[in-house]
Amino acid sequence: MDVKNAQVAVLVEHLYQELELWHPVLRLREAGANVLLVGPDTKLVYSSKLGYPARPDIAIDEVKAEDFDAVVIPGGFAPEGMRRHPAMIEFVREMDAQGRLIAAICHAGLVLASARIAHNRKLTCVSLVKDDVINAGANYVNEGLVVDHNIITSQLPSDLPVFGKAIVDYLSSDGIEPAAARRLAPSDGRKASPVDYLEPVELIMGPRGRASANYTTVAIAASATVA
Repeated sequence: MDVKNAQVAVLVEHLYQELELWHPVLRLREAGANVLLVGPDTKLVYSSKLGYPARPDIAIDEVKAEDFDAVVIPGGFAPEGMRRHPAMIEFVREMDAQGRLIAAICHAGLVLASARIAHNRKLTCVSLVKDDVINAGANYVNEGLVVDHNIITSQLPSDLPVFGKAIVDYLSSDGIEPAAARRLAPSDGRKASPVDYLEPVELIMGPRGRASANYTTVAIAASATVA
């Protein structure tokens, strides 16, 4: 497969780790792949742990596993938010069922556990969530990069050079055929997830409704043009 024919989804939620999201995006775009940020809502801006803004190109409800050859799941605390979206978990589960590439780094092992695809797989992750991965039935390995068939896992931002190379190498393999059913672009016609750091965004957490115990998180920016 020519990586230039690959279509890759990179999942995004609040409190993602900056390098673990943008390094794969830029590395894969450099290789020629069509890379799109996929998140809960394209109208919202999602903040990294340090306030770096990211706006999804396409909402998770608008895509199917058939649309992509690979999915990258960054770490930080974003995977905890991803687990709250059944559509995100089902997307990852279906990607695995169809044999598509799943690349997960750091805390993203939580998503593999919730998607129930960690069982009997050789995986790694950041040590803080290794118990979750082990309890999900994975064969945890304390290494910076682990490749088990269609699942690639790494531990930390320092592993990104080998993580990114492993993704590109996998998508360039002779035995991998392009599978994406349709060529996608941002739903509103704008340029795909530009890396525009205009100003930091601030995360505000509050109840979803009056006297509600169900909290939600919103990213607030002084400029309405962020992302």
